[in-house]
Amino acid sequence: MTNVFSSILSDEPGSSTRRFLLWAVFWLIAPVFLGLFMAILLYAPPVQLLEPVWLRPFINFGRIRPLHVNLAIFGWLSMVYAGAILYLTPRLTGTKLYSERLGNLTVFLWNVFVISMIITLPLGLNTGRKYAEVIWPIKVLFVGLIVLLAINVWGTIRQRVEKNVYVSVWHFALAVTIFIPVYIIGNKVWPLEWVNGQLTWDFSGAYTGMNDDIINFFYVHNLFNSWFTTVAIGLAYYLLPKLTGKPLYSHRLAIWGFFTVWTGQHHQLWSPSPYWLQSLTVFFSILAAIPTSAFLFNFYKTMEGRWSLVVSDIRVRWLVVGTIFWGLTCVQGVAQSFPNFSLAVHFTNWVIGHSHLAFVGDYTFWMFAMVYILLPEVVKHPIFSRRLAEWHFWLTFIGLLIFMFALFAAGLIQGENWFASVPFLQTVRALNSFFFARLVGGAMMVVGQLIFAYNIYRTVTSSVPVQVRAPVPSALPAPASE
Repeated sequence: MTNVFSSILSDEPGSSTRRFLLWAVFWLIAPVFLGLFMAILLYAPPVQLLEPVWLRPFINFGRIRPLHVNLAIFGWLSMVYAGAILYLTPRLTGTKLYSERLGNLTVFLWNVFVISMIITLPLGLNTGRKYAEVIWPIKVLFVGLIVLLAINVWGTIRQRVEKNVYVSVWHFALAVTIFIPVYIIGNKVWPLEWVNGQLTWDFSGAYTGMNDDIINFFYVHNLFNSWFTTVAIGLAYYLLPKLTGKPLYSHRLAIWGFFTVWTGQHHQLWSPSPYWLQSLTVFFSILAAIPTSAFLFNFYKTMEGRWSLVVSDIRVRWLVVGTIFWGLTCVQGVAQSFPNFSLAVHFTNWVIGHSHLAFVGDYTFWMFAMVYILLPEVVKHPIFSRRLAEWHFWLTFIGLLIFMFALFAAGLIQGENWFASVPFLQTVRALNSFFFARLVGGAMMVVGQLIFAYNIYRTVTSSVPVQVRAPVPSALPAPASE
């Protein structure tokens, strides 16, 4: 038992990052297969009749979708974030990680959190709130995980040797701090409340009436802003100098682009929420163009003279394509905050395409670049196969394009038919060919992720030292600044 705990709470430098990255890749496979299963059900619903009768209550679209979403959000992407943060914060501050043992404890408990979701969500233990589906004890565990991560980040910053704090570190520190109250408020983790002058306990995770809808979508939007976007941009500002061999064009501009959009009600335009709140959220959504433009200009100027690396270095390709998708996501986000456009596309497949553009095309593409650059450093082996890495990129990229454009077209058709009062079932039948295209694109992405996982597995089990060969080369000098 002592040996088990010693292994879990290892103090080997970089061990928490290695474990976070490997477990993230492991948990990536589950949501992509669940997504493929749901795409099959949308195209051919009778497929579910092939399941054993006793299994149908647990393996159906309604039970699988929240599991698919939560595994992708908290199993795959958030675990890559945590691993990268624990590795890069000490590197950028010129010191060692505050506590490697604490980092490894966080990995262990994070896997307990993910397994808890896998058990409870198919059983129907679900709060019914978007991105906040898990039950109260699991929410408490996740808050604890972010607190542990914050302790490690701030502890490392406190003992830093480097006087100047690079913009990436500011992003990490903000994300692990602000996301805690965002998650607690959005998920109603604090169970005490006053009712008729009395202090009562409420573990439902939901507020009352329209207030619940407003707070839920404040959380939904700022799960992306305070966590996904804030960390992702911090990681992108590390990847840029690292992969181009050039210092960041403007650190000051990066700080100007540090601010984000603290709103979420534009997801609920035309709802019973207060009109002043809907108007205010449109205003703040338009202001998002400022930090977006600052980042994109900084990215473009830093990449000047290095665009040829998109061909030779697959990590740069992931980063550049992900940035293009990020810009498109932001343009769509602003457009969808206008009431007239929202009326045409909301509650249609357009929004599903938009969310996949953001989650897969932006953040996940950037994190593929991060895995390809960090994993060889922490496992001391080069990426096993450049050819497999190329297959991973092209299958994922082309599959995502097919997937998104099918959903964008389907969403526009839905919106147009509803304006024209076309019968609902007629619209559903008209979408079947688009669901088939979605299935094809999704299948290509699944194959791409299987190739990725196999490549990572062979990398970890390889006996070739990292100095011997580098199948994912950059042929670049050391970066001017980390």
